[in-house]
Amino acid sequence: MKTIYAPRALRDIDEILAYIRKRSPRGARSVSLAIEYTIHTCTLNPFAAAKTDEPNLYRRPLGKYRYTIFYRTLPDAEGIEVARVIHGARVKNLRKLPDDD
Repeated sequence: MKTIYAPRALRDIDEILAYIRKRSPRGARSVSLAIEYTIHTCTLNPFAAAKTDEPNLYRRPLGKYRYTIFYRTLPDAEGIEVARVIHGARVKNLRKLPDDD
């Protein structure tokens, strides 16, 4: 199973961690680990997350942190492509992929 990241997802993660790191380096590390763990879980079980209204697009909340990971399954279910990682307060509709800001 493999995981690939859309350029926007990488920017999302960088922005999230930079924002948190300014206030709490330890907090940024905790959120980083939670993102990594959740993405790894999605890679291993790509169909276990909630479906969205968009074909082949799934979403999974981060757990105790208010972030949501949006991803697509790769052909032949060989892994996932992480499309976005975004704070729940910035998502108006969890049934579709948020637009770029």
